[in-house]
Amino acid sequence: MSSRSRLLVALVSTALCGYIVLGNLLGRVLGDTTYGQLSVFNEVVRLVLDAYVDPVNLDRVMNGARAGLTDALDAESAYLEPDDFKAYQEPARDADADLGIVLTRRFGYLAVVAPRAGSPAEKAGVKTGDYLKTIDGRHTRGLSLPVGERLLRGAPGSLVRLQILRPATDPFELQVVRERIEPQHPRGRLLPEGPGYVKVLEFGPRTADEIREEVLTLRTGGAHSLVLDLRAAAFGQPGQGVAAASVFLTGVVGKIAGRQAPEEVLNADSKGTAWDLPLAVLVDNGTAGPAEVVAAALKDAGHPVVGQRTIGRAPVQKLVPLPEGGLLLTVARYFSPKGDVIHGKGVEPTVAVASEADDDEVADTPTRDLALEKAIELLSGELKKAA
Repeated sequence: MSSRSRLLVALVSTALCGYIVLGNLLGRVLGDTTYGQLSVFNEVVRLVLDAYVDPVNLDRVMNGARAGLTDALDAESAYLEPDDFKAYQEPARDADADLGIVLTRRFGYLAVVAPRAGSPAEKAGVKTGDYLKTIDGRHTRGLSLPVGERLLRGAPGSLVRLQILRPATDPFELQVVRERIEPQHPRGRLLPEGPGYVKVLEFGPRTADEIREEVLTLRTGGAHSLVLDLRAAAFGQPGQGVAAASVFLTGVVGKIAGRQAPEEVLNADSKGTAWDLPLAVLVDNGTAGPAEVVAAALKDAGHPVVGQRTIGRAPVQKLVPLPEGGLLLTVARYFSPKGDVIHGKGVEPTVAVASEADDDEVADTPTRDLALEKAIELLSGELKKAA
């Protein structure tokens, strides 16, 4: 072991020594194993530096240890090395285009929650549930979300090579050109069967007002019930779902709570509801963030939620600078009004309906929408009861 490595180990050992000794004593009384675990970690570092077959780069090992610690938390928490931390705080000026992919992490890889509507990724055929094995030749196993998202950004017109892993298919490569992504707005229409239909593609600062406008237009046009389609709506901040839920509800529309954060009750805004007639919600495993907040609130209010369990991506995060790099840490979660956790769990539909891709019966009829059909059926039943 080099003299530098010995000095660093000695410093680590000294810093931990008091905690370990005191912790072992407290652990016998309180049953707390925290300090015992630190003792084991310290011993692992010593053994690696002393006995590993090749000389060890201590900086690399410790960075790996920090990243491994956050890997064991949730998909959104991450340790950022100094260069990544700086890039996260100060994005490159020429990196204002991307592919339009909302990411999470699964099984160590970056995975697609959903491509944004109309984005280069959607046009290229990227789908919910795809895994990005490599981005421009760089393996994503072990990459944090912020780093993966940065690799997808770049100058407009620049090319990104993605190697895709998709269940039941061989790995394949896509070449996608980065573009500046234009915001997508809610779209409403009257269905032939009578209900109104609003498709929310993503969430932004004005989405709640735009949903309200679409709903009021449909009501004026004679809609007697409404289908709110939140499938593949993954882009946006979870808090933007509070304003959107206020279009349909009054009172409590959600909660935020963390281990060291007092519970915060999220109330509907003061604009009032724009819809008080029968309503059904469509969700799938590409529904995330603000869309999940809306779905959870409407489910707790008794409205049917149809489709598949949502992804469960509604964290409250804090960026903490460190002497080397920084820590992006989930410090609280969004909950439904009744207290059901959203982040890490998702929203379970009240009526489960498989996607078309999962249903052999509709393989030859790709235009059929089973979830929408079920929602219309449920709304028809509610209207008959009310009559």
